[in-house]
Amino acid sequence: MTSTERASAQGALITGGASGIGLFVAKHLVEQGWNVMIVDYNEESGKKAARDLGEEKVLFTRADVSDYDQQASAFGILDRTNMYEPAKEREDGAPVKPDTSVIDICLTGVVYSAYLAVHYFRKNPGGIGKLVSTASMGGLYPSLQLPMYTAAKHGVVGITRTLAQTLAAKGEHMTVNCICPGAVDTGISGVLVTDAMRKLMTPLSTVVRAVDGFLADPSKNGLVAECSINNIHYREQPEWSDEEARKVMTSTFYASGPATN
Repeated sequence: MTSTERASAQGALITGGASGIGLFVAKHLVEQGWNVMIVDYNEESGKKAARDLGEEKVLFTRADVSDYDQQASAFGILDRTNMYEPAKEREDGAPVKPDTSVIDICLTGVVYSAYLAVHYFRKNPGGIGKLVSTASMGGLYPSLQLPMYTAAKHGVVGITRTLAQTLAAKGEHMTVNCICPGAVDTGISGVLVTDAMRKLMTPLSTVVRAVDGFLADPSKNGLVAECSINNIHYREQPEWSDEEARKVMTSTFYASGPATN
């Protein structure tokens, strides 16, 4: 959800607002006096939501949120209608599409690799295979000035833990782990490494030790190895906030079958 507040009114653009949580939030905001634009792929549900909530306060536009141009068009409609305040001068048009190549390479590429690895592991005798993905310390902590990279590497950690548990629950005999190195001087970054920086570098030998540990021990599964200089720390997932959270996240909800099929 994207919102903006002005002295005269409040407005919100809610993606996925035609059903579920998005629709509930839209209803709540309308009741609080907000103007709302619902953006959703389901045109029938979106138009019904606008009618039910009151078309004097709610505007619906159809868009596939995974398509940047369609999202930009929706924001443009919001901008042109000025549904949350009297018209003011502003720059026309949406900003240039952000560069998501880091996510394509660091996360989407890992997803493709995992998908293919599982497919071919199943062809091995006994369905055995070991997948080790490369994340980063940026998959465990915020990385200053690197939001796209951080998001991608957090995604690698997430898919590692989830895929490992999913495959184990299905009785598969493959393991899925990942490494999270700190800064590593690979010689290809083009960045001049100072002596002070070099003291904080993680040697490749530490990374290799972590990989070797995963390859040598079939009991290691769903683990995240943080490689910091000469140390390897196996990072556990965060503790459950309460028992209800554990039950929700460890239950199995398949609308159309496991994603690994």
